[in-house]
Amino acid sequence: MPFLSGTSRQPHSILKVILSTTYFLPKPAPRLRLKHCLSCLLLLAGSSALLAKNEPAKPAAVEAALPFASRQAALSALPPLMLWVGERPDDVRAWISGSARQATQKGSADNQPAPSIQDQRMGVAVLDTTILLRDGSATVRRRQQPLQLPPAWYAQNGVQQKAPLVTIVHIDMARGARKPQLNEKQKKTIVNAVVAAAARSPSQVVQLDFEVMHSQKPFLADVVKRSRDALPANVALSITALASWCVGDAWLADLPADEVVPIAFRMTGDAGRMRDVLNHEGHFPRPECQPSLGLSLDEQPWPNKLRSQRLYLYNRNVWSGTPMAGWAVRLGAIFP
Repeated sequence: MPFLSGTSRQPHSILKVILSTTYFLPKPAPRLRLKHCLSCLLLLAGSSALLAKNEPAKPAAVEAALPFASRQAALSALPPLMLWVGERPDDVRAWISGSARQATQKGSADNQPAPSIQDQRMGVAVLDTTILLRDGSATVRRRQQPLQLPPAWYAQNGVQQKAPLVTIVHIDMARGARKPQLNEKQKKTIVNAVVAAAARSPSQVVQLDFEVMHSQKPFLADVVKRSRDALPANVALSITALASWCVGDAWLADLPADEVVPIAFRMTGDAGRMRDVLNHEGHFPRPECQPSLGLSLDEQPWPNKLRSQRLYLYNRNVWSGTPMAGWAVRLGAIFP
């Protein structure tokens, strides 16, 4: 597993990381054309001169984009809508291309060019690593399922730098007799996994998904602080948060997270009051919880007005089996 040392925090150090991993599928192979077949026959016949004349020109290499100079720039470059992708085979190409078509149509009406990969209006946040905390141990499991991304997101050696893809580290905790000790070893394992996942993030944004009980907040707070210290200075740290943490609890304000994403679905406790807050205000009261929001397709209706700058969208089904057309009207607030 790649690992970036916590002592190396130079803005351009992330260039040294290879961005291709097992779940970033390569671009589809081009269809075999007639002239390619003729070239093969000529080669077998020994006519190297004619082969040279008929050989297609090699495509020019995609120029590597420079990394974002700061984590603020990396975070602000993310699109207004991010699709959460769990641990299962999936294909987000239809959703991404659908949002790109909308942008292209709007751009053509205004005599503007189609958006570049950095101007996408939809991105993905992909479950990259899952860690199970049990007793005194921490079991790390990398993503095993394939995910198909738009071909335009790829360069020759993997996903392009600055592609709107966020890697996620999700923490599971055992319950009952085998509940975790939350010891130093488990803490270091999480921090190392966050740093490694950040090295695989072309967007230079990594997200920590870790729900804890009230008594476990100090452990999470220390994990966030250590992760921030270990990450390169130009990599943003995003964390998910229970909705209750964003209503009256101010403890998140002290955490060095660059983004807090409140989970506004499957809420427990005083869920009715929290929904009323969202319906009336469009965001949660805590300032650190206002720029982003997490919603689910299967919990309707959504708040009447959304004032968050970025929406993370959860789908209990695969995105490839969910037609985007059915959500075009509801997503109009995100894609005006």
